Amino acid sequence: MIVVLFGADALGLRRRLQQIKDEADGGTGMLTTNMTVIDGREAKPDDIIGPAMMPPFLAPRRLVLVEGLIDRFEPRDDGRPARSVEVMAPLLAAFEAGIPESSTIVITGGPRKRASGARRNALLDRLRSKAMEKNVIVEEFPEIKGEALIRYIRDEAAARGIRFRSGGSRAALVDGSDRPRESDPATLLAALLQSDTLAIASELDKLALYSMGRDVTVDDVAAVSAGDREAKVFDFIDGTMDGDLRKAFSALALLRRDGDSVQRLLTLLTNGYRTAATIIDMLDEGATADEIGTAIHQQRYPGLRDKAIARARRIGPRGVRAAYAAIVETDRSTKLGEVDADLAFDLLVMRLSTLSAPATSRR
Repeated sequence: MIVVLFGADALGLRRRLQQIKDEADGGTGMLTTNMTVIDGREAKPDDIIGPAMMPPFLAPRRLVLVEGLIDRFEPRDDGRPARSVEVMAPLLAAFEAGIPESSTIVITGGPRKRASGARRNALLDRLRSKAMEKNVIVEEFPEIKGEALIRYIRDEAAARGIRFRSGGSRAALVDGSDRPRESDPATLLAALLQSDTLAIASELDKLALYSMGRDVTVDDVAAVSAGDREAKVFDFIDGTMDGDLRKAFSALALLRRDGDSVQRLLTLLTNGYRTAATIIDMLDEGATADEIGTAIHQQRYPGLRDKAIARARRIGPRGVRAAYAAIVETDRSTKLGEVDADLAFDLLVMRLSTLSAPATSRR
């Protein structure tokens, strides 16, 4: 089987590729032994044909993944002719003849450039030709945009248990920040992230953890979703709660650069310690990891669930109480203007980071 996957919907492509990997593995756990990954930018025909001719070892199929081969033959931006597809003539001949039924070759590529005539992607055209139709499956994952993008975001959110609540922003305007103009969380996410499906998935995962089952508003999206920001809100929270000041302050600098206010950051930290308090209470009641994962909406992500449990154990009840007290004091002093808000917040982050230090007991 020869499968060509390309397009702008990176998450859809990744999910399809994982499906093919699962089929090749067949539940044997031998995928790594039977998979060859090839950089398509430099690959020669024999680099691809050779591994495909080998029989699989203790698995249903051998998988040959050729990454970026389609992109190599895209029209060039400077007007020069695209690379000649004739260098791949032996590979195309092998595809027409057919490869062993026990092998799967997957060729990937990104979004296509607009082109016509001689400026089309010659390799993709050959793979789509009538001569190849019996042996080659071509699947495109086009860009999702407009109303389709908003529906896509709603469907992905529902799959994570997220409920959106429409309504204008009610966040306090602090430090010159602006309220989102959108009143629908899905529309705001679409405006922030455009058609980047991988980024959409990442932001929805964060919102699922942040909201802990309550309805998600445009203010939640504005607080959590990074859009095109380099710093991730969760990097800041994790760094602070894990005692990693380098990580926390690196993320904090970028968040400030992008206009996040002290009040918004205080809210994020409060929610982080609220999650830790929930975990601690459930541990005291003898709850299992799976039960805790359900409560904090991390049942689908056991790695994140276990990390959150370990963090809560480190901080402990005394640490959570100390964190709440420190946050309340910083909030009070900044609102009263007793201290410089940024300096007070920096000191708070340093203070909170010490609560994650190892201790014999925090009870």
